[in-house]
Amino acid sequence: MSSRFWAGWVVWVGSMGLLLGRDVAVKNVIELKGAVASASSGDVIKLAKGHYDNVNVKIAHNGAQGRPITIMSAQPGEAVFGGTSTFEINGAHVVLDGLFFYKGTSAGDDHDRAVIMFNSHHGVVQNTAIVDYNPTEFANGYYWIFFNGNYNLADRCYFKGKNNMQPLIGNGLEGSHHNGVTNCYFKNIPYDVGNGREDIRVWGSGKFDEKTTDGAYFTIQGNLFDHADGEGTEIISLKSNFNQVINNTVVATLGGINIRRGSNNVLKGNVVLGEGLAGTHGLRMSGPNHTVQGNYVSGCDYGIRISAGEFVGYALTSSYAPHEKSNAKTAKNTLGIVSAYPQCKKVTVSNNVIVGCTGVDLEIGSDYKKHWPEEQLVLMPSDCDIANNRFIKPAGGVAIEAATLDPKISLVGPKNIPNRFKGNVVIGGKVKLPAAEGGSSLGTLPQGWSEKKELVGFKPLTPKDVGPAWVIALREADDFPMEDDMSCSRNLETAKAAKKKKTKTK
Repeated sequence: MSSRFWAGWVVWVGSMGLLLGRDVAVKNVIELKGAVASASSGDVIKLAKGHYDNVNVKIAHNGAQGRPITIMSAQPGEAVFGGTSTFEINGAHVVLDGLFFYKGTSAGDDHDRAVIMFNSHHGVVQNTAIVDYNPTEFANGYYWIFFNGNYNLADRCYFKGKNNMQPLIGNGLEGSHHNGVTNCYFKNIPYDVGNGREDIRVWGSGKFDEKTTDGAYFTIQGNLFDHADGEGTEIISLKSNFNQVINNTVVATLGGINIRRGSNNVLKGNVVLGEGLAGTHGLRMSGPNHTVQGNYVSGCDYGIRISAGEFVGYALTSSYAPHEKSNAKTAKNTLGIVSAYPQCKKVTVSNNVIVGCTGVDLEIGSDYKKHWPEEQLVLMPSDCDIANNRFIKPAGGVAIEAATLDPKISLVGPKNIPNRFKGNVVIGGKVKLPAAEGGSSLGTLPQGWSEKKELVGFKPLTPKDVGPAWVIALREADDFPMEDDMSCSRNLETAKAAKKKKTKTK
């Protein structure tokens, strides 16, 4: 766990024996509501085995540092919430522990609602599962967990089968800092067409290109995304500043890890295993001052894309349609014009390993002139450091290239500072970028090479490493059949068609 995330993050997530409050046993919805209404710091509300349907729990009271209000299943996983049950945490230092939300829904038509909503600080949901908690209609959108407030955490949770609009986990645009998702398992999230169905989407300061030293400071660490397709484009979407995505594993999941906008974000130590499926992506980024270091990507459509940015200074054609956002209006930006993709500057891409991707391993200026002329994506990455990466292409192909510039508009915007290439190794592939040739050594695949050898030093997570212990125990006892039940998919044939093995070409 990063020290930055835990700085100031002092909250109880340990032994119940340290608490000095009351143990309150409840066995039905009425008793649960009464216990929550009278809860005080240090209380532990223990739910008996059974079903708690159609209960909307709003926790207004505060716990304290070291003495939270805890609502837990007396036997982890045996307090099952269904129907329209939801939790709204409005008090500080509140812990939800060992709950199971199964085949219910969040009622209403407000897209800002969630199954578990944090509206305070230092809250925790841990050892909890949310499975197939979906509405009747796909367009009836809501989150499963949403963070408003600061220093809230989802830890060792299990998520399977979300099939409606809105991301599975979201972070608020304003006043939401230092939240996190750690050691969780995202399993079998079915693919369906619909932008805005990321597994995790992090809003916050930086979403609208504003010049600020603030950010979301969100941490995504030690999670496993396993066939967790969602929208099929972005698995993790960062749309804010100062976030960390560290040591996560992605397996056979459509889409990729994306720094969509914002600055000063970190992608480090992640393992992305596409397993040769078309539509699996590596890492993509836009915006300045990011660090992309020590990641492993294999068997995907591409490895790393450093996106082209949009020029918004003036219209280059009469067809330009600038993105105007009311939230982006400032004294210096009276129209609130926001770039489709902010320009990449001072991005560091180092010590990454890209293996067996069918497309380009590293593309500089991806999406150049995409949606032209309505969008003006003509600003190439500038002043970036590309160092000590390994690009292995057993089937051959292009390892490094850049977008081909339109000479009529290549001088638009501020003068680019050349990107720097140093110590990169290309095995079995080609470099189609003169600026990168001097900083890249070329070689052939050595005898006895294997991807397993390339993975040495990386530790892909397995289902035994993440999620609640009680889910792991049920799985190992072959008593968790809902995990592979794909009836949650609204269009199973569409989902299957989207996950086809690619044809390897040289």
